[in-house]
Amino acid sequence: MVMDSLPRIALVGAMGIGKTTALRSLCGDNMISSDVVNLDRASNAKEFTTVGTEFGEIDLGDGERVQVCGCPGQERFSFVRQWILSVSMGIFIMVDVNDPGAVQEASRLLQGVAALEQQPVVLILNARPAPAAAVDAFAAALSSAGHGVVPVLQADPRDRNQMLDAIGVLASMLSLQSEE
Repeated sequence: MVMDSLPRIALVGAMGIGKTTALRSLCGDNMISSDVVNLDRASNAKEFTTVGTEFGEIDLGDGERVQVCGCPGQERFSFVRQWILSVSMGIFIMVDVNDPGAVQEASRLLQGVAALEQQPVVLILNARPAPAAAVDAFAAALSSAGHGVVPVLQADPRDRNQMLDAIGVLASMLSLQSEE
């Protein structure tokens, strides 16, 4: 029996940015979680952390489905992240543009994407409230760092509609890419 593989979207970003929350808001209970008790409280005080890939499926209507995978944020799991990125057609890099290290973190993740054999479509999701000027400054800093123009969207990981809107933008970008 041959199974069709679903289009895959990866969620990547620092530990605690909201990848699991975004996945849960998109998929509800129809997701597989790999959260365990966080033993690295020095890095992040949150109670649980992701140690493997989390995934779920979203029904977009008209029989279209997409798989969403959340990657662990800790660098010691970078091999998991790179594997998920390599099999994804779209990537959301989740950041907090208010964080002084956000440009460096996004740059590091963008470099990981650039190293892939096939280039997926990448969007930056600002996962925390921020003034438009902060988002613009972040986007300009990424461009100045040599990453070109990478779209930056505001999306609250807890809000399913905002996350679905972000997926809609990604789908539009994928559609435009396939026309080239």
